[in-house]
Amino acid sequence: MRSNTENLTKAQRVRSILAASSGNFVEWFDFYIYLSLASYFTHHFSASDNEILGLIVTFGIFAIGFFMRPIGSLIFGSLADKIGRQKTMIYAIILMSFGNFMIACIPGQESIGSWAAVLLTIARMIQGLSVGGEGGLVATYISEMSTKGNRGFFSSFQYVTLIAAQFVALGCVWIAVGYFGEERMKEDAWRYLFILAGILALGSLFLRANMHESAKELHKKDSEKGSLKALWKYRKYCILVFGLTASGSMCYYNFTAYMNTFLAKSAGFEASDAKLIALCGLGFGMIIQPFMGMIGDKIGVRKMLALFSIIGFFTVFPLMSGIIECGPKGSINSPILAFIFIAIGLIISGFYTSIAGIAKATLFPEKVRALGTGFPYAIAVAMFGGTVPTVALWFKQGGPYSSSIDESGKNIILNLGLPEWGYFIYIMFFLFCCALVAFNIPKQTELEKQNG
Repeated sequence: MRSNTENLTKAQRVRSILAASSGNFVEWFDFYIYLSLASYFTHHFSASDNEILGLIVTFGIFAIGFFMRPIGSLIFGSLADKIGRQKTMIYAIILMSFGNFMIACIPGQESIGSWAAVLLTIARMIQGLSVGGEGGLVATYISEMSTKGNRGFFSSFQYVTLIAAQFVALGCVWIAVGYFGEERMKEDAWRYLFILAGILALGSLFLRANMHESAKELHKKDSEKGSLKALWKYRKYCILVFGLTASGSMCYYNFTAYMNTFLAKSAGFEASDAKLIALCGLGFGMIIQPFMGMIGDKIGVRKMLALFSIIGFFTVFPLMSGIIECGPKGSINSPILAFIFIAIGLIISGFYTSIAGIAKATLFPEKVRALGTGFPYAIAVAMFGGTVPTVALWFKQGGPYSSSIDESGKNIILNLGLPEWGYFIYIMFFLFCCALVAFNIPKQTELEKQNG
């Protein structure tokens, strides 16, 4: 580990930022391979014959991983503020690797009954701890390692690698299905991809071992470093981070992580077509991030967040409705137009994702920057980001107002009468709240004060 960022050359800064971002890619690839493989292993962990109900259970376990993120951010954020960003990121990625190897080895419910779902949940909790630390750590590291005038550009690489992770995870599943076939994938081939994810995580340790430490005051003695007591003084900024993340992560996960399922289950596309459209969407979203980040460097964080909130509020309903109409049974019936609608959604989300890291990390002083960036962020993502697939399917299924058993006596039918567009209204509400939060971002942040 090397420190003293003031003496680093531009090339050294770029290499360190890319190393942090590449490690972020591996972390999120490991996390999202679960989501990409969900439809292939759900039957091993759920006894329900109803595919949508089985997916709800699987996505529910996915959401539990997100609910561990606040604990992970609390542990790793505090540790990063005390011992440094670089060391802590190494610990986080080792934990993620362990979780993947664990999932690959869990027997199905046909062998150990309900213990299969329990062990899967524990593995996801372990991974949730890891990712909980990763989000705030990478945002903090990039904000400290980059310089004024290019923070938006470099901040965008956090989401470049995050989207790339989903892109590659979905692509790997697509290739594996082509090689092994649907039946073999559902039998045991899905386990090979979890093993691959664990190996990639261990391999990324070499990249992070050569990173420079970004904290300038790491050796300065301060008993309040990384403490909740010190963070309490900046509770207003924690509220801002929470508010921005709630709507931002919701829109991001809607147009990325959930889109493959939405295209198949709501728009009615064939599974292969849905994967291809979603894959193209992820590729587009990945490419535009640096360009959106450069726009952020020109117009500033406050304007970027305001544009995200206002444009998103007025367009999310027609975009999601349009994607449904682009399906085989819709009035438009056009896969190309479905992709265009998704691309527009990703551009709008890009006003948030490209500058999300610096918008949050720069608010806090160094002694609580990793904790302040990660903790409220992780809580908001757990509540509103990781639950996107579950909430969306809840609206689609009709909600848990009443229930009945179908003629087979095996499947529960849930009914509430809520239309699927209720989910679109749900997103719009949080975008409205985000607009209010955006206008309360301070003109001069704590990082700017530290750097003069």
